[in-house]
Amino acid sequence: MKNKWKLAFWTLVVFLGLGVGALYLRVTAPTAVSPETPAYRASNTSVEVTMNRKQVNALSANYLQRFLKDSKIKYRFVVGEKYATVIGTTKVLGSRVQFAMNFIPEKTANGNIRLKAKGLSVGRLNLPVRIVLAYVKKNYDLPRWVAINQRRQTILLDLNKYSQKQSVRYSAKQLDMAKGQFTFLITIPQEAK
Repeated sequence: MKNKWKLAFWTLVVFLGLGVGALYLRVTAPTAVSPETPAYRASNTSVEVTMNRKQVNALSANYLQRFLKDSKIKYRFVVGEKYATVIGTTKVLGSRVQFAMNFIPEKTANGNIRLKAKGLSVGRLNLPVRIVLAYVKKNYDLPRWVAINQRRQTILLDLNKYSQKQSVRYSAKQLDMAKGQFTFLITIPQEAK
């Protein structure tokens, strides 16, 4: 009788050991991928966003409101039918004066926006664009992604630089001033898993 209980005990121990071993192997085995489920690959997800003039102007106003909160100079960026215009006020010789600079925006090959200056006025006085751009570059705090080239009379809005510290990347795809349509590509990087 002793041998039957001993045999039953060891049989139970062996079955439990085999059961735990089989469970361990199933838990640690790689997951089978069904034919309907593609394997995960690292890729970026991109979304095209098309805006009209009103939407671009609202976006610009929102950004500038936050950026210029503590600035002495106040300005706004308005996209019209022909030009993108920076309009603002500043103090000259103790008096507040209004200024306006017209630009023609164009998309660069790498998705940035170059603003080509077409005219500048302070009050009713037209001033040389190069001199004013050099003055602004030297005396005003601009975002690090805005680069002024006074020789070429351009301002580069470097969206690649702007995107460096963001969780998404921005690039210009189409700027159609005549139709008032502006298309941007927003890319959300995904990491490999």
